[in-house]
Amino acid sequence: MQLYDPKKVGVPSSGLFNAGEKRRMLFMVIGLIVMAITVVTMQMQSRKRQDARSAELVAPVQLPTEVAVPKIDVAKLEAVAADERPEQRVVLPGEALEVGFAQAAQVYDSVYKDLGGRELTAPIAAEILADPKAHRGKLLRVRCTVEEMKQLPNPLAPDLPRFFVRGHLEDGAPLYFAVAEFIGLAPAPGDFVRMDGLFVRVHSEEVEGAWREAPLFIGRSMYESSPRREPVTLLDPARFAFVRDDSVEHGLEGLDDDAYWDLVSYVKNLQPGQVDWEAAPILDNVTISDIFRDGSAWRCKPVRVPVARMLHVWTQAQPENPLRIETMIEGWFGRGDWLGQAKVVRFVAPMDTIPPNVRKDVIVRAFFYKNLAYTPKNGGAAIAPFFVVESLQEFVPPDSAGLRHLTYIVAGSLGGLGLLIFFMLRRDRARSDELEAELLRRRRERRQKLTPAAKS
Repeated sequence: MQLYDPKKVGVPSSGLFNAGEKRRMLFMVIGLIVMAITVVTMQMQSRKRQDARSAELVAPVQLPTEVAVPKIDVAKLEAVAADERPEQRVVLPGEALEVGFAQAAQVYDSVYKDLGGRELTAPIAAEILADPKAHRGKLLRVRCTVEEMKQLPNPLAPDLPRFFVRGHLEDGAPLYFAVAEFIGLAPAPGDFVRMDGLFVRVHSEEVEGAWREAPLFIGRSMYESSPRREPVTLLDPARFAFVRDDSVEHGLEGLDDDAYWDLVSYVKNLQPGQVDWEAAPILDNVTISDIFRDGSAWRCKPVRVPVARMLHVWTQAQPENPLRIETMIEGWFGRGDWLGQAKVVRFVAPMDTIPPNVRKDVIVRAFFYKNLAYTPKNGGAAIAPFFVVESLQEFVPPDSAGLRHLTYIVAGSLGGLGLLIFFMLRRDRARSDELEAELLRRRRERRQKLTPAAKS
C-alpha cells in the first residue's frame, strides 16, 4: 500500500504567487497608494489656496452705513414763499431767505441721493414755474453760467455776507440762487459754477428792460465747475503739449484738468478694436524706466501689463468735472521686476465699481498720462508714473500640466493594477480550486485502496 507522503510529494501551492512575489506586489500597491494620496493632497491644497484667494478677491463686505437724512420743513417754506401772484415775485422777502438758509444748512453731498436730488434742466425749471407748490423744498443740483453776483446781508453774521446769483443753465433756462459761501475763487460774470439747493420760491427781476421770471434756490455752498464736455473719441496731441511731468528740477504741477479729463473721456468712450492692444508695448522694467526718464515721449501712449500685483484699489468720489463723473476707481499696482526708481504705478479707471477678483494679480491695459508726484507713507515726496486704465482683469495662472499629467498617470496605473490584481486573483483562485479538487480526488483514491486491505 502506497500512502501519500507530504515530505516526498510536497504540499501543493494554494495560489499563483509565492511569498516574495506577494511582498513585492504589496509594496507596489502601497507605493501607488502613497503616490495617489500625495497627488490628491496636492490637488486639494491647490484648490484650498484657490478658494482662499477667491475669498480674498471678493470685495469686502460693506457694513451698512446709516445716514441721518435731514427733514426738510416744506410747510415752513410754503408759509414764507409769497410767490402766488406775479407782483409778489418781484420782491425778495428776507423771511423767505432766512427760512431757506436754515433748511439748506442741513443739506450735504452725502444726503443728495437720499433727499431725491436731481440735476436741474430747462424742462424741470418749466415744471417748477407751472406748479411751485408741488416742488417746494425739492433738492436740485444747479450748474450754470454766472450772469451777475451780488452780496446779501447776513443778519446772523454781518461780517460774513451771503451771495445772490443770476445765471442760466447750459440749455439756456434762467434761474436765481442764493448761497452762504463760495468755495475757491469768487466767480465773475461768465464763470461756470455748481450749487445744490432747495427750491424756495419763484422770483422775478428786470433784466435789460424785460422781466425775467425763474425759480429761486437756496444752498450752502457754490463751487467752481465747467460746462459739460462732449465725449472725446480722438486724442489731439496739441491738447497735451502743455502737460509737464513732475520733477524736482522743474517743479510739481499736479494734474492739468483740461488735458487730464480729455484722456479720461477718451478712455471711457474707447470702442472695441479702436486700439491694437497686441501691438502695444509691455510695461516691463525697460519700458517703465524709459517712461520715468522721459514721460513726454510716452504721453497718452497705450501700454499693457500681462500680470501685475494690485497693491491697493478703491472707489473714489471725484471733484466737480466736465464729464459729470461722480466716482472712479483709483489705486496702485506694481511688478517685482521693476528695478528702477519707478517701482509702483498710480492709476485711475473710469469705472463705477471695482471689477470682481482684481485685488491681487491683474492684467492691465492703460494709457500713460504723466509722472506724478505723491506723498509716501513715510513722508517726503516721490514720483510715480500715472496711468488712466482702460481695463482690469483678474490674472488666472495656467494649470500645472505636469501635475495634471501625473494625476492621469497615477490614476491609470492604479486602475490597470487593480484590473491586473483582480484577474490574477481570479486565476489564483481557480488554480487553488483545481488543486483542492486534485487533493480531494487523491484522498478518495487512497481511501478506496485502504478499505480492501483493512478487510483482508
